[in-house]
Amino acid sequence: MTTAPKAAAHPAPAQHTITHEARQRKETQLIHAKRKQAGIGFPSAGIQTHLLIIRLDLARNLAPKPPVFAPPDGKKVVQDGLKRLCGLFARIDRGDKKIEVLSDKGKLERQPLSHFNFSATVGFGTGFFDLLGIAPDKRPAKLREMPDHDGLGDTTPYCIGQSDMIIQLGASEDFINRWVLENALQPITDSSNPDDTSDIVSAIGGWATITDMHAGFQRVDGRNLQGFNDGVSNPRRLSPLFDDVVWTTPQDEPNPNNVDGTYMVFQKIVHDLDQWRALDVDEQQEWVGRSKGTGLLLGSMPEDEDAQLAKDLQSSNDAVRQAALEKWTPLFKAQANPETRFFDHKGATKAEKLNGDPVFSEVPNKCPAWAHVRKANPRQEDDLIEKKIIFRRGYPFMEFGLDGKTRSGLLFVCFQRDITAKFEFIKRNWFGFGKFPVPIVRPFTDRENDNRHSHGRFTADELNELTANERKLVGLSDPDAFADALKTAAEEETQQTGGEGLAGPSEHGVTPTGEFLAIVPLGGGYYFVPPIPNKDIAAIGQPFFD
Repeated sequence: MTTAPKAAAHPAPAQHTITHEARQRKETQLIHAKRKQAGIGFPSAGIQTHLLIIRLDLARNLAPKPPVFAPPDGKKVVQDGLKRLCGLFARIDRGDKKIEVLSDKGKLERQPLSHFNFSATVGFGTGFFDLLGIAPDKRPAKLREMPDHDGLGDTTPYCIGQSDMIIQLGASEDFINRWVLENALQPITDSSNPDDTSDIVSAIGGWATITDMHAGFQRVDGRNLQGFNDGVSNPRRLSPLFDDVVWTTPQDEPNPNNVDGTYMVFQKIVHDLDQWRALDVDEQQEWVGRSKGTGLLLGSMPEDEDAQLAKDLQSSNDAVRQAALEKWTPLFKAQANPETRFFDHKGATKAEKLNGDPVFSEVPNKCPAWAHVRKANPRQEDDLIEKKIIFRRGYPFMEFGLDGKTRSGLLFVCFQRDITAKFEFIKRNWFGFGKFPVPIVRPFTDRENDNRHSHGRFTADELNELTANERKLVGLSDPDAFADALKTAAEEETQQTGGEGLAGPSEHGVTPTGEFLAIVPLGGGYYFVPPIPNKDIAAIGQPFFD
């Protein structure tokens, strides 16, 4: 049994220097070891450009409500059904089950799904264990149900709730995921064994039902639907940091059968692109904290230089584009490590090197404290904020509704050893906490106050200190207008750096009049993704019943 290695004190060199050949060898070892489920770090989201999330609930008539244990027959039905489901994935993995593909010459060719970088990832929610009365010592130690919107600091109620199970299918072609979901109408069978099912729909018959499905895709340019580079500072797979963030250890899980698993969060998040388009590019960049053109943190270079670099990266001249790429690559790589410090205000003007990576001295001044990137990962700012890192695997989605409108956004998926300590902490105490990082960690800097003042954002004390001429300059010479401004400034929420959770940080460090809801989470669930027992994919989840 393998365990995840601890992260090195300075993981950046390991992430940057590991060779492609070494990565390939490690990935091959993981495939052969058949201990950790696929679809998390390998194959990568860049290879699996299509995602299909299938969420399931157990048939409620198979088990009474907890804490009464389920009758043996109901429990056995689910156990056997789960083995059929995971047996399907095992046959696909071995290449025993193939898909017929029509070639350019009009011939049907049977191909293994490995040609399409396919993987299936199976996770279990709390309902699975509760409904079946799984013994406490067999359950994952840190699994719980996803809280409602209030519990996670979101402003709007969720319409998608926790489910008992989740299946994540990933492939380089969307039709592969759909075929694995349902292909039983095809006349050709792959096996004479009656327990070998053709697809997911057949495998879950009699013990589970599909509650909802969600399809996502990857853009070839790596950007999300808002036009920004997504997942820039993510732990690199096969790095010590990745292993430390993702895979459970004996310290996490008393039951050894749950070691080398991971905890999965799924959230569906809608992006109101009409609201987003109403913002100009500068506003969008301040909201995110990155340049839209280069993907670099604001302040990495002067604005005109960043604009020119973005233009050169898109140049039709190969020489210009290559020169721009050579300039951009080390800057982007330095910012890709989620542990690299950028936001320290102490000594922010020092031009020094940290572990061989450049320190961008203007980033703390140019990238607002209320920007998305700083609330998501403050990078241990000023030695006052602890490290919280998750591995994100997000996919954009677009859907056409019955109302004639297109709904788009992000299928947010992340993995970690402890959901409560990582995702939930970040979501509730950083994103959803209006006083983070200002003023709970530190006061606003002079630069930040100048930014706020230029947009008419003042505290009550600052307003009272204004002279008559200064009140006139900011449009508050009228006594009634000044009284209204004092009343607004006295409201605590107007002095916060964003309290809307994943709906986003506040404009200019305060909650604006009328909440900005261009990003709205719809809900989702928490799941435990167990390891593969004894190299047998068909046995996924079976130790829960032993």
